[in-house]
Amino acid sequence: MPLFGQLDLATIAPRLPTLPDLDTRAWVLPGAETMQLLMETSRTAADPLLPKAMHPAVPSYLAFSFLRCPESPVGPFTLATVRLGSRAGAHPRGLVLGAYASTQEAADGLRRGWGIPAQAATVRLRRHHDRISGEVIREGATVLDCALVNPEAISGSDVQLINWVTMANAPLDGTTAPLLIQVDPKYTFHKAERGRPEVRVFDAAAWNAGPLRPTNPIVATIAMVDTDLPRIRFVMDPVKPVYQGTRRIRESRTDE
Repeated sequence: MPLFGQLDLATIAPRLPTLPDLDTRAWVLPGAETMQLLMETSRTAADPLLPKAMHPAVPSYLAFSFLRCPESPVGPFTLATVRLGSRAGAHPRGLVLGAYASTQEAADGLRRGWGIPAQAATVRLRRHHDRISGEVIREGATVLDCALVNPEAISGSDVQLINWVTMANAPLDGTTAPLLIQVDPKYTFHKAERGRPEVRVFDAAAWNAGPLRPTNPIVATIAMVDTDLPRIRFVMDPVKPVYQGTRRIRESRTDE
């Protein structure tokens, strides 16, 4: 029997972002730097945070991600997200639990465009001699302090960056209601490194992560890429299995 998430949708619906429509324009993000740290976490704590439409990853894991963009339609910004590893049918996905952006313009655009629950905060991605550190500070308190330790060069083909799923209130068939929204960036790799993930500070409440805590390290990667945030192609009913509740919004990432 397949395993499914156990989220009670009523507990989070009031705080979900609201999209004005599903006609989001793409953001082209050239010359970006993206860091992803994967850490195992507790299955018993993870399943109640996962929508019933999705399957838990085995083992359960958290993805701590930073994306520094020197160019975008809203100017330079850095985005930090915490995602819960999962699957939509057979496809691996990272459910966005929380997000912070370094500018208010970026936070507003991410919320309205893709339902990414971004708030404005201080978000830093910095390189040191033996590590690349990521830090998020909200209202004077550090809510995430993590690092990729001892980076070593690898091929970009060795990096797996898992597509995102966000949950937001969005209009469909004349009704605005919670939907799962697929966010599937493309990546052109220019440089990549791999190392050991380390999480020193993680305020789970600040990331809507309930009782989740990072446990065993899996892997950390960082890469220089050309990427994007594409137009929305697929949405899913959060309470139906994806083979029943998936809707195609447009045929391709560029369709008008």
